[in-house]
Amino acid sequence: MKPTGKIIPLMVAGGIFTIIIGFVLVVLMISWFSNPPFGLGNASAQPIAFPHTVHVVDNNIQCEFCHRNVTKGDAATVPAVEQCLFCHKDISGRDRDAQSEIAKVQQYYADGEPIDWERVHRLPDHVRFVHEAHIRLFTSQLNPDDAPRFDINGKPITQPYAITETCAICHGDVGNMEEVQPKQGQSLKMGTCLDCHRVNNVPTDCTICHK
Repeated sequence: MKPTGKIIPLMVAGGIFTIIIGFVLVVLMISWFSNPPFGLGNASAQPIAFPHTVHVVDNNIQCEFCHRNVTKGDAATVPAVEQCLFCHKDISGRDRDAQSEIAKVQQYYADGEPIDWERVHRLPDHVRFVHEAHIRLFTSQLNPDDAPRFDINGKPITQPYAITETCAICHGDVGNMEEVQPKQGQSLKMGTCLDCHRVNNVPTDCTICHK
């Protein structure tokens, strides 16, 4: 039996609907899994071993010394190789492993090549996250008439945070990490951002975070 005139348009409409739903699902899957699921994945290996413990804990280097744009703009940014050479032009490392990694940095500099660091914390491309605004909120002085502030876990903030403490809200205690990994149990998904915005009376309009 041949399809009737009414069935063919329905079949076409059904096919188009299926394609649209499939496209939406693909976009959602890409957006969801552009971060490790539920924040439990491991970051990719870096081209150079960079122990934050040595730089932050042992030598008291602040986050913003290397991530210079974190208090000024959207992205935190990573330092240029030239900035690494501020110190490592003369500092060669305390043991053979460190010396080997520092030699790689010096070679990148000699070759005029950037270091292709692997991203650890990645948000979908359609999300806009302005580091400067978040740093400013949590590090600014608290006045008596200000609304209460809370961190991402709902913990009250009674004193202005240092920049290092503010970074740790989302990134974890990076200063004590030999190898930077996502904060355990924290997904940095949309719900996490919305929860933090709501408890801090920050707008949740779509255009605040989405391009």
